[in-house]
Amino acid sequence: MAVTIAAALAGLTGCDSNDDETATSTERPEYEVLNYVNPFIGTGPNGHTFPGAASPSGMVQLSPDTTMEGWDSAAGYFDDGETKVDIPVYGFSHTHLSGTGITDLGDILILPFTDDNNDTYNTFDKENEKASPGYYSVKLNRSDILAELTVSPRVGYHRYTFPQGSERKIKLDLEHTLNKSWGNESLLNEIEMVDEYTIRGHRKSDAWSRDQSVYFYVKFSSPITDARLFADGTEVSLTKEDGLIEAKGLVSYLSFAPSDQPLEIRMGISPTDMEGAELNLETEVPKWGFEKVLAETEKAWAEELSAVEISGGTEAEKTNFYTALYHTQISPMISQDVDGDYRSMYPYKEIKNAGDLPNYTIYSMWDTFRAFHPLQTIINPEKAEDYVNDLIRKQQDGGLLPKWELYGHYTGTMIGYPSVSIIADAITKGFDIDINAALDAVVTSTTYDLDRFPDWDPDILAYVQDLQMQDHIDKGFVRATYWNSASYGLEYSYGDWAVSEIARVAGDTKTQKEYLKRSENYLNYWDKKEGFFRALNEDGTFYLPEGQHEFDPYYVDEFAFTEGNAWQWKWQIFQDFDNLEALIGGPEQFKTDLRALFEAEENTSGEDLPDMTGFIGQYLHGNEPSHHIAYLWNRTDEPWMTQEYLDQIMREFYKPTPAGLVGNEDVGQMSAWYVMSAMGFYQVTPGLPEYSIGRPLFDKAVIELPDGEFTITAVNNSPANRYVKEVTINGEPLGENNTFKHSDIVAGGELRFVMTNTKPDNQ
Repeated sequence: MAVTIAAALAGLTGCDSNDDETATSTERPEYEVLNYVNPFIGTGPNGHTFPGAASPSGMVQLSPDTTMEGWDSAAGYFDDGETKVDIPVYGFSHTHLSGTGITDLGDILILPFTDDNNDTYNTFDKENEKASPGYYSVKLNRSDILAELTVSPRVGYHRYTFPQGSERKIKLDLEHTLNKSWGNESLLNEIEMVDEYTIRGHRKSDAWSRDQSVYFYVKFSSPITDARLFADGTEVSLTKEDGLIEAKGLVSYLSFAPSDQPLEIRMGISPTDMEGAELNLETEVPKWGFEKVLAETEKAWAEELSAVEISGGTEAEKTNFYTALYHTQISPMISQDVDGDYRSMYPYKEIKNAGDLPNYTIYSMWDTFRAFHPLQTIINPEKAEDYVNDLIRKQQDGGLLPKWELYGHYTGTMIGYPSVSIIADAITKGFDIDINAALDAVVTSTTYDLDRFPDWDPDILAYVQDLQMQDHIDKGFVRATYWNSASYGLEYSYGDWAVSEIARVAGDTKTQKEYLKRSENYLNYWDKKEGFFRALNEDGTFYLPEGQHEFDPYYVDEFAFTEGNAWQWKWQIFQDFDNLEALIGGPEQFKTDLRALFEAEENTSGEDLPDMTGFIGQYLHGNEPSHHIAYLWNRTDEPWMTQEYLDQIMREFYKPTPAGLVGNEDVGQMSAWYVMSAMGFYQVTPGLPEYSIGRPLFDKAVIELPDGEFTITAVNNSPANRYVKEVTINGEPLGENNTFKHSDIVAGGELRFVMTNTKPDNQ
């Protein structure tokens, strides 16, 4: 989409939090694509997104913190769908996670207030809240303060308009921690008044990301007339003469003279040191000018979102699409100063320079290897290549490939070794990756040997080099004495296949054969009698949960499967669907079992897990293991069932409302699935560079490529015409199982659908 950006903005149009759809502005046609982004989508159950200001891949996500505890605090903001007035807001912090199931970040909080009765929290009404890409505003009920936020990649810019003649005060809270009851805490905070306009400091915290540091350098548009500082609850002096003050908890209360001008705040942050934060501030936002910063960030978003131009579809579908595309470009986020300095991976955390390869953070890879990273290889190939090379560098810096990396920490969250899939997918698609470095990284990370890492904390190492991996390698299966045993085994097997593909490209036949053999371990979990994969006891017999006397595929037990049951995990053999079909009993039984999944009862027994949402039978769209399953109908003689179920999923589980995401956004995965599916195709097996067709929502979608365009057209498309009558790629028939290759996209050309309202006899 060609976008010409105005130098400045007038009459900013945002999205009201209680709107069902984004209103289209007629005043800014050059920004039309931004009017189809509603940052409030997913802020209700169960999306866990935040509505605040962010730039594409920006280090700062400046957003309100309204929910401090529990499952719904993951992004610091939660819309329960019921409360419309007097919603508490504790302030605006500078870092957030988009759509996770675990809480962290929420660093360095600022709260404007006018008297000491309002210095803990304020409230707002939904009708007074707006958000659009790069902008957030809310009118605070107490003291009638208008809060406006925007950002550059490394700077948060606040503008607070106080009532005429009122006191102007700011709480700068370094102790602020989301989900404190789950063990999240400050470890050490530092603060220093540089001059009457400037404060700098450092927050070190411990949560999901261990020993995390964020440095800041903040300037105020008016001089500080009084400063009160509480260090671990005791009031101490905060003046230029006091120098650097350290404490576990630091909360400062700053006063400014009354004025008819807004109080503006520019805060640069850094992962390296306070000097880095100052450099980031002075480089990106050296002067005052809220509108200028906002205009630059909106320009960046308009250019980012113009990677795909769509036509046709309803207003709601356009809003869903561009908001989804927006959510796929928030993270991974840049994690380095403007001069390239970054803090390397645990356990060393050295200051290094990134050079020409950006350093990123927040890799939710168990989720994002499925659709997010494949999507980037199409719409952001340069960034997709950077992600892979950055992951390899992280292995070189820390010793292992990360598994859910967060601010340079190996959280080890979730299962398998999903980074291997991302690397294999880029390599098999022909990206510029050092094949020898890649092979070394994946083999090192999939070899169980704790003695190689004497500098690691054993507890942290055990999350990345886990006992499940040792079982998988040594025994050929993971015992059900370990958490998620069968799921670990199935995903390890897929990861081993991905390693073998990297070895194949590298010409390392020995490693290729070794990992191909390991990739067959999934066969050990197959119960021919029941027709499902099952967890195994130590002696290799099939496991039954305590108190269960016969196998129940509806039963949820996390010693067996991750966030699901045997129904969903039956279809996780990405690398060998041909053999899965044979195990099930051939093409007809494969189709029968697929139908049984989608037509099963929509209930489970055993554990009650919040991740299991979005039921169609036992298909669960709210959690990632189901995301590819609807496309498996393309392997049958009823491929129209793929189109039928995709139509239902996109219609029922994606809506332009706060509750419009049926499951956690998971750092872009839920949205990436929608972006690809709405365009009409999906990559079922990352690492195998081909795509399976679906049901396009739009009459036309044009993807901008480095050297041309790839166009998807859907002739005779409409909500009623959800079935594919004919489809070609560059005028030629599709390959086996309704597929086409990644090289077909890179070459440019057209994927052309002809749609109908009846199920064709043959496809």
